[in-house]
Amino acid sequence: MKYLIPILVFISPLTFAEKWYENGKPAESRSFQGSSGDFGAMILMTTDSQKVLEDWIIPSPGVHILDTEKVLKGKPIEALVLFSGCASNKQGNCVTEVDYQIIKPDGVVYAEYENTELWKNKPAVPVGRLGLAVDRVGLVAEATDPVGQYKVRCIIRDLVSKTEFSIYSTFEVEEANKKLQADAKDAWLN
Repeated sequence: MKYLIPILVFISPLTFAEKWYENGKPAESRSFQGSSGDFGAMILMTTDSQKVLEDWIIPSPGVHILDTEKVLKGKPIEALVLFSGCASNKQGNCVTEVDYQIIKPDGVVYAEYENTELWKNKPAVPVGRLGLAVDRVGLVAEATDPVGQYKVRCIIRDLVSKTEFSIYSTFEVEEANKKLQADAKDAWLN
């Protein structure tokens, strides 16, 4: 089952300064982050979006994101897109959107959502702050879905500056019963 989730709007007090940081140091460029000029975005996969959203609204010098790379069939995983530096129009608003595409392990498109709201007709995110996409996508792999590596590809667009770039992240879908069997075996051996 795939789903598109509209969420509440949050802005983080996390410093951005035109680069992504990890543990206080500039991060190397990776497939899950991209930019065009001052406009940048990053996609993260999480199995606990509620905790991420709770942490997001607490003022702090940074936000701990519960990023994950694996999910069991029947359990939800969501793609969160963080962004900064969108251009403002004459009214002082950003107009940005994201196309989401979920791709199965065999390369076939599982789901697509076009022109979803990243940050549309809302005040520009202040310099040095991160925004969280208004719309996000999620997946709950069903019993008939294949196991293996899925890809979530995003095309990020700033309609004011007329720029776009692509980013992606991956995650593994595993059989739920195999995980339970492995956990039981580990518990028995210990």
